[in-house]
Amino acid sequence: MSNYVMISAQEFCDLTGLTMARFKRYRNLLHAAPEEPFPAEVYEYNTTVIFDVEELCEWFVDLYEGMVPKQEALLGEAVETLQRHTGERNLNKIKDLPAAVSRARLNLLTTASNRERPAPQKQLQEAHKNYLKLPKEILASKKVLAESRRILERAHAA
Repeated sequence: MSNYVMISAQEFCDLTGLTMARFKRYRNLLHAAPEEPFPAEVYEYNTTVIFDVEELCEWFVDLYEGMVPKQEALLGEAVETLQRHTGERNLNKIKDLPAAVSRARLNLLTTASNRERPAPQKQLQEAHKNYLKLPKEILASKKVLAESRRILERAHAA
């Protein structure tokens, strides 16, 4: 065990900005995953769980390298959908975006048939929700990715 560079789960979360709840969720859900299982803990006592820095950081780098582009693509789709339905190219110019989304949904009620109506309305509602939440999630994911890489580089240098 002396050849491990170790970090506790709490310390990793403090450095990366990841919440302990999300960390535990990854650990519980993906511990026995067939491909890319969550790294095994080196030591566990009460609430202290210690991992090998290299394994843990590499796992998070792999996870978030795939997650960030997906989140950015979802945000791009949300912006395109909102632009198409609101008729405004620059969404920052819209003073009351929820009201504009409501007007667009009402417009869909009057222009679409009963069969066609639910899909675009649901798509518009989902796009609005993603537009509001994804920028924060992307920033948080980029921080986890950057800090994981930094911790990994520091561990390699030591």
